[in-house]
Amino acid sequence: MSLDNSIILLPIWKGKEITRLCLDNLARLKDIYGFEVMCVVSESWAKFDAFDRGFKWVEVPNDDLGHKMNVGVEAVMKFGYDYMINLGSDDIIDERLFEIYKPYFEKRTPMFGITKATFIDTVSNECKVCDYQILIGAGRAIRTDLIEQFVMRDGKSIMYDKGINRGLDMNSMKKFKCSHTEIETEDHLIIDLKSNKNIWTFDNIGGTECSFDSATKNLDTELIDEILEL
Repeated sequence: MSLDNSIILLPIWKGKEITRLCLDNLARLKDIYGFEVMCVVSESWAKFDAFDRGFKWVEVPNDDLGHKMNVGVEAVMKFGYDYMINLGSDDIIDERLFEIYKPYFEKRTPMFGITKATFIDTVSNECKVCDYQILIGAGRAIRTDLIEQFVMRDGKSIMYDKGINRGLDMNSMKKFKCSHTEIETEDHLIIDLKSNKNIWTFDNIGGTECSFDSATKNLDTELIDEILEL
């Protein structure tokens, strides 16, 4: 299966060790599925890490996240991809996510993604799974013609309000006057690694407790070991 006309938008902020796990995970999946990655960077180490993995990157001052994301969207839209996929630099993707997404790409579904995320506290290795029952930002795929229609103005993105640092998923969703598809699954397909550097910490998250083994059972053994070493 090829996603070679899709691009993942990945804003990077601090969290060097966790970010590198995310980048390595994406580099492996990129070799399998053919998508591209656009990293939005503010620090030199992030730029070099993106370059080393063959990812695209755009540099922007580390001010509010809304502005940072808009710069990333503008960079993505210069390349003519069919889909943009949102992801955070503390997210790990299980490759089965793309197998589930395949028919939605083939049908050119306007906007789609899953409703559930699994969170791992990198200090205690405690895990929670949370089903928001609505489309979440992590893994959200949006057709770029809709981005052009609804949130681009003379080459500039208004997808995110300037000055915001949280609530970006709902903030951007309200800009799109189109249908979206929520995919329900029982699997742990997106794992969010939490540390004390996150705006939303592990303790801020609701959800249902689950075991580390169940949350990571389908990940590569080497990746699991690296998570445990954080």
